[in-house]
Order: sequence, then structure tokens, then C-alpha cells
Amino acid sequence: MTTTEVRQHPALPVLLGLGVLVIGLVLGWFASALAGGLAGLIEATPLPVPRLLELVESMPLAWTLGILGGLGLLGGAFIAFMTVGEAPALSVADDHLEHRQEEREVWIERSDVGSAFRDTRYLVLLRPDGGLRARLDADTLSWAKVQAALEQHRWPWRDADPYEERFERWLDGRPGFTAAENEALRRRLEDRKDAAGLRKADDDLAALGLVARVRDDRIQVRRAASADDAARGTDR
Repeated sequence: MTTTEVRQHPALPVLLGLGVLVIGLVLGWFASALAGGLAGLIEATPLPVPRLLELVESMPLAWTLGILGGLGLLGGAFIAFMTVGEAPALSVADDHLEHRQEEREVWIERSDVGSAFRDTRYLVLLRPDGGLRARLDADTLSWAKVQAALEQHRWPWRDADPYEERFERWLDGRPGFTAAENEALRRRLEDRKDAAGLRKADDDLAALGLVARVRDDRIQVRRAASADDAARGTDR
């Protein structure tokens, strides 16, 4: 079976690491002047000048370059290592896709997906009824390559969420939501910056027929198409 692999560009960790190193070297080069300028500003106030600023101001250039450049080298190596270790990878085939990140691997059948699109850093896959199938982190992947891979294997790529107009702002206690739905939405808001918590909250909402997203630190929510149909049937 033919698959298309989408991975993080190998130069990205190197560039990030070098960027941190350069920052360290620049700070080392100007450290004495910066410390002297800051000390002068503090002297104009009633506050005492910290001893550390006086020490940095008196250091020779070789010392400040060595210390801050060394810290930049260590920081750059750490950032590069973390970028490689946390990088997502995507494999796309005609009948399924696989997403891997750190120790977590996900397999998704093509038959489970009705639309795919980008939402901030995530590749979002919706079921044919509009419910959420998966929200996959693709932050360091090329979105042009992600789109090309999905289209090459005839996945239903969309330029935006096809249910965009159905989202509404959620406020805790707003009419139209049950106690269980409000509780799940509260957890979704609280766990929005925790990857494992976010997945769990999305799964709980999907079981309730809801799809949520965050915009400007506020929750927006809609019902899956089948849930909307059921609600309209109840109203009739």
C-alpha cells in the first residue's frame, strides 16, 4: 500500500538551536554595556543597585561571551533536542492515516472521516455527521505538504471548517445545554493547554454530540449534524 509521509523539516531543530546560541552570544557581547546602563537607571532612583549588575559590568568581554555563549549553547542544544523529540509525524494512505507524536500513535480509518481541515496548530478530522473524530497536533509540519498528502490520497480536504456558521459562544449556565454538557465544556476550557486533558475533554464532548474550540480564550461550541437533527425533531 502506498503511503505519503509528512515529517518536520530536519533543519528546524538546527535553526532553533542556533537561534538560541546567537541570542546568548549577542547578550554576552553587550552584557557589560547593558548592565552599566541598567545600573545607571537604577542609581537615579532610591533603589540600591544590585551587586550582580555591578559584577557583570566589571567582567571582561571574554568572560561574558564565554558564560552567556555557553548558556546559549546549552539552551540551544536543549531546544533542538526537545523539538526533535516532540515532533509529530503523519502517514497518509488511501484507506487510513497514522499520526505519531512522542509515545502516542493514532490510526484513523478513511471511512470515519467526512472532512479534514486546519484549525490553528491542529489537523481536525470530522466524522461524516460533523462530529469530531480527531484533533491532531501538526504544529511543526508543513501545512502545504499535509494538504497535498491528503488530497493525493483523496481525503476530503477543506479550506475551513464546513460547519463554521454553526458555532456559538458558550457561557457557563447558558440555556440550551444540559448539566452534563456544561460540565464537559468547563473541563474543555480548563484543559485547553494540556494535551492529554484536551483529548479527554474532546472525547467526552463527542460522546455528547458536541464539538468545541477555543477562540480568544473563550469556548465556541456546536452540535454534530445528527444531534442538531435530533433536537429539531424533538422541537416539532
